[in-house]
This record gives sequence, structure tokens and C-alpha cells, in this order.
Amino acid sequence: MESNGNLFVSNIKNRYLDELQDDFQILAEIVLSQLEQLKLLINNTDDENVHKLLSRNEKLIDSLDLSIKEKVINAIILFTPKAVDLRKIMTYYDMTISMERVGDLINNIAKSIKKTDFTIEGFSEFAKYLEKMQEYASEMLKSAVFSFNGENYEMAYQTILKDNKIDKWDKKIEKHIAEAFQDKTLSNQMLLNIMHINVISYYIERIADKAVDISSAAIYLIEGKDVRHDPSLSKKHKGDTDSSETEQTPE
Repeated sequence: MESNGNLFVSNIKNRYLDELQDDFQILAEIVLSQLEQLKLLINNTDDENVHKLLSRNEKLIDSLDLSIKEKVINAIILFTPKAVDLRKIMTYYDMTISMERVGDLINNIAKSIKKTDFTIEGFSEFAKYLEKMQEYASEMLKSAVFSFNGENYEMAYQTILKDNKIDKWDKKIEKHIAEAFQDKTLSNQMLLNIMHINVISYYIERIADKAVDISSAAIYLIEGKDVRHDPSLSKKHKGDTDSSETEQTPE
């Protein structure tokens, strides 16, 4: 009788974990879709349909964020999970925080894009730079999510090591835009453009950082190892940075 009771509880727990996984998968798909929509906005900053879609999806992201966090708390209270299950549950919690933050960053980027006029002479090249950064950050985030879903620790490590490239692009864009307009008389809109391009670049770089956080959470799930402050990984990351120091601004 006790065995049947344990089996019943185990089945409920497994269904609950499956629901948690499904909710996270939906959250990840929406966030990745949001990130793809940014490319459309960079090419057409006033596309109201895209802005409305981003705003609508942001509400879904917030709702899923609350739902997943509630399920995590309930799972811990109701099932007193063993170490393996607890690690998985807490990984969902950490990754949900990161994905919700990416959603916020995308929303902030969309607001800055709407206030930027890339048609002014000298700014169109920066639209191309930002689009390239967006594509790279999107690929990093996809790889991070896939590394978790497929429990592929190699992909997770590779994603972490890609972060230095987008960090450098962010710094190069800031330097390049300062040099491009240093001797020019700037209108109010041009000043706003410079400010918002730097902001957009920074936010995209932060999205890449969240991809690193998700990859680190995936490694924790797969290997039970916390690599967030791993000195050997940091050393390899630094080595990759040094070897690519001459890399150009994205084109």
C-alpha cells in the first residue's frame, strides 16, 4: 500500500516537472522570437506592428515568469525533492530569471530604437553594426537554451567562450561613434542617436551576458559544477580575447 502511495506521488511529481519544463520551453521560444523581432525594428524603427507584438509578448513573458517561479516553490514544498531533482528545479528558477531579464532588455532596446533616426547621414553604418550584434547575441542565447534542453555541456562551454567577442564589439562601437562625430556640429537628434546607439549596444551585450548565465546554469544541471567563477574558464576566456585583439568592428 505504501509502495502504491509512493508511486502515485512520484507520478504527480514527474507530471509537475514536465509542466515546469513545458512552461520554460514556451518562455524561451517567446524570448527568442522577441530577439528576432529587433532586427526588423533596426531596419524599420517605426514599425508599429512589431512594437505592438513586442509589448504583447512582454506581458506573456511576465506571466510565465511568475507561473514558473510559483511552480518551483510549490515543487520544493510539496515533494521535498532529492538532490538531482532539486538541482533541476533550481536550474529552471535561475534560467527563468535570466530569460525574464532578457525580455526586459529587449523591451528597453525597442524603446531606444524607436527614438533613433538611422536615416541621418553617418548613422546607417551603426544600424548594420547593431544588427550584427543582435544576430550574434541571438545565436548565443539559442545555443544556451539548446545546451540546456539537450544537456549538451560542450555547447554550453562554447557559448560562454563566445562572450568576449560581443564585449569587444560593444566597446568598439562606443569608440567608433565618438570618433565619427567628434568634429561635427550635432543636432539634437544626432545627440539622441549617439546616446541611444550606445545604450542599444550595451543592452545587447547584456543579453549575451544572460546567455552566459543560462549556459552556466546548464553546466550546473549537467555536471553539478558551478563555473560562474571558475578560474580555468576565465583564463581560457582571457586567452581567446588576447588572440582576437585585432578583430574589427562588426560589419
